[in-house]
Amino acid sequence: MELSTSEKLQRAVDFLKSGPPGEIDDVFNDIRVIIDDDKQLQEEIGPILAECNIQQFYAAEIEHPDSSESSKTVALLTEYNQLDSGSFIDYDAGLSFDFDHLRLEVKNVSVCDTESGQDEFRDQLQAEANKYKDEHFPGGHIKVFPNLGKSETSLEYVICIINNKYNPDNYWNGRYQASWKFNPDTNELNGELSVRIHYYEDGNVQLAISNSFHLEISPSADYSSLPKSIFSLISKEEKQFQLNVNKNYAHLNETTFKDLRRKLPLTKSKIDWLKIASYNLNDELSAVPQI
Repeated sequence: MELSTSEKLQRAVDFLKSGPPGEIDDVFNDIRVIIDDDKQLQEEIGPILAECNIQQFYAAEIEHPDSSESSKTVALLTEYNQLDSGSFIDYDAGLSFDFDHLRLEVKNVSVCDTESGQDEFRDQLQAEANKYKDEHFPGGHIKVFPNLGKSETSLEYVICIINNKYNPDNYWNGRYQASWKFNPDTNELNGELSVRIHYYEDGNVQLAISNSFHLEISPSADYSSLPKSIFSLISKEEKQFQLNVNKNYAHLNETTFKDLRRKLPLTKSKIDWLKIASYNLNDELSAVPQI
């Protein structure tokens, strides 16, 4: 029994959400061929693409509507800077905008009320974030957002880090993504970090690693030094995370991958496959009766 278009879409959603870094367009195009109904695809796939872009901190390039300002800036699409209307706000540029998740286009850019989002501490955190990005993620993006926590009574600051590396010519893509939440009332710093890599030359190997952090910043009488202390701790934890990844990868190569390789024969010597034909020929000649 053939599945309906809606049923096909429901089953295709998981493929789209779990698509490797930088390959969501390829997955979407494959789904488009399977569904073979562009109208229904556009109607139902839009919210899924929006969810993917927001979860993956999609970096959108926006142009300032005032020509006297610098022409372009980059804003991240996250749940922390999305307004109730569905629009997004970039606190650094003081702009709000809509985003077409199907066509990946920025629309309706306008100047917004910066007082509704920006504050001095956020600006200080963003300044430290820019330094941290230049030092550790020169090709990535880091944005700081003020955000009401789960209690909706305590303001927290969310630091979103995204760094994508796409190299399809050499058959690999990767993503480093992290979000850190700092609560000034409790001095707690909680983080979620993930790495995804896809290597697909002569095979299909995917690496997915994630970790969570629950830390506390030492109280300081000098409030202005707090942003620097926050990023110093983030740097320490992320460095240790990467060292652990390298250590585990080396262990994986020496154990798991080695176990997957074909074992040596009982003779404990490798077979010279180039000589197999001559071995067979010698056997055949020796089997011929001597005259």
